[in-house]
Amino acid sequence: MKKTKGFTLIEMAVVLLVVGILAGIVLRNIGDPPQTARDTRRLGDLRNTANYLSTYLARYGHFPTSTSWGDLENTLRTSGVVDRLPRDPSGKNYSYFPCTDTENPSPQDADINHFILQAQLEQTTSSAPRLWETALTEFPSGWYCNFGGGYYDSFPEDICNPSQRNYCMAQ
Repeated sequence: MKKTKGFTLIEMAVVLLVVGILAGIVLRNIGDPPQTARDTRRLGDLRNTANYLSTYLARYGHFPTSTSWGDLENTLRTSGVVDRLPRDPSGKNYSYFPCTDTENPSPQDADINHFILQAQLEQTTSSAPRLWETALTEFPSGWYCNFGGGYYDSFPEDICNPSQRNYCMAQ
């Protein structure tokens, strides 16, 4: 009987099995980075927008009264603060809510001295706790915010709700 050099069928099957298991582990561990990257970008977008709003505050003494992202962008553009606000990487909408700490139910422009920004993240508080550690989860005491249709002293159910992955920051 002639001996040939090479691998047996069983040796090849074992190697393929090991490679398959390793590939599965690696692919499973690199599946979340795109979500993490998009969520990190969203938080950066909110921070940049907060900086633009601080510039607006320095110029005009109050924050914009806009109640939508598009209106906020127009206000910041016409005031010369920024040409374009950031857009969510997945096409969702960011939100801006003007707030005041006066008890006036119909505040004037000069009364708008706070704001809340909101983005919807892809990751939950349990899957990415470090992303969520700076999130606003309780309504600031003494504030009144316009969530559409008037000023309120508490969050509506769908605003700043971590269980719905709504991340908020305030200033």
